[in-house]
Amino acid sequence: MSEGKGQMIYHYKARIGWRKNRGNSYTNNYKDVEFLSRAATLEMMNNDPQFIIEIMARNGLTGAKISNFGVVKIYEIKELGESFHYKEE
Repeated sequence: MSEGKGQMIYHYKARIGWRKNRGNSYTNNYKDVEFLSRAATLEMMNNDPQFIIEIMARNGLTGAKISNFGVVKIYEIKELGESFHYKEE
């Protein structure tokens, strides 16, 4: 493999968090999950709307009462390899 041509793919063990509205109040919820991503940092994950929607749908969190969804904490990161479909130059 040539260095610097593809994007790294990572396997994450992380905690996601969201708020569920109930009347005039809300409850905070958390769940530990595992997923794959090309994002290298927590900020990159939380700023990618396609990634957030995918993780929400995978965990059944698509209702109108769900808000403030995001990755809260990363426990473990493993590099799996490089993706040459999305080339960096």
